[in-house]
Amino acid sequence: LMPLTQGYTVWIHNWASSGTITDAAATENNEKGHWSWTHPAIDNRGESARKGYHLVIPQNITTYWLVFGVASSLEDDKWRGPYNNDGDKCWRFHGSEDDWNINEC
Repeated sequence: LMPLTQGYTVWIHNWASSGTITDAAATENNEKGHWSWTHPAIDNRGESARKGYHLVIPQNITTYWLVFGVASSLEDDKWRGPYNNDGDKCWRFHGSEDDWNINEC
């Protein structure tokens, strides 16, 4: 296997309320409507409130979609994209389990 060469990074600023667990994933296709957090993804991470994290998009990926979610939330996951893999991106989570937003930095 050839090692993946890092292309760019999607930075996640996690400004969600205490006790909130956020998730983010990068996918090659828009799977809105049938996405599951157990599906394969380019990268998939999550973290508790106030802890930032990042997704790594390898150089061989030319375009990708982002999906954002909050564990145990009644709100639907939020999809963004498609994006060209031509630079770092930055997103911020705000809110709590059942009232949250995701915005570009």
